[in-house]
Amino acid sequence: MSLLFRGQLPPEELSARPPAKEVGPVARAAIAPGPPKGDAAVQILAILQRDGRLVDFLLEPIDGYSDAQIGAAVRDIHRGCRKALGEYLDIEPVRTEREEASIEVPAGFDPSAIRLVGNVAGQPPFRGTLRHRGWRTREVKLPALPIAADPLVIAPAEVEIA
Repeated sequence: MSLLFRGQLPPEELSARPPAKEVGPVARAAIAPGPPKGDAAVQILAILQRDGRLVDFLLEPIDGYSDAQIGAAVRDIHRGCRKALGEYLDIEPVRTEREEASIEVPAGFDPSAIRLVGNVAGQPPFRGTLRHRGWRTREVKLPALPIAADPLVIAPAEVEIA
């Protein structure tokens, strides 16, 4: 049974949502391949699945659904995931200025906190337009995992016994 029709979203809650604004091409950081680890990343994904059904939504083929159906599903997913983030992570913006503000990026800036995009040439300081404020975590408040738990399980299979 699909995520959008599990009985979680009554038809009267269906509403359209405008598409996200595209900012432009962004370079991706290289990630070193390695064996999967049961760590905080999997635990956070499991919490977002538990509270917001995020993985179900992301893995659901949505091409056959209307924008209104997707928008209604996203409303519940957003509510649950936002609650989970607030409970387990203390998140703040990297930059405090409003988006679209003109800012200066000084010499010695942290490239993990500020990504330069567009026509980057020369040496800092750089002047540009803040396209996204970025996010950083001040504190992670994850609960301890049960000792017998498989740290790679995002969500257990559910079996209804009749």
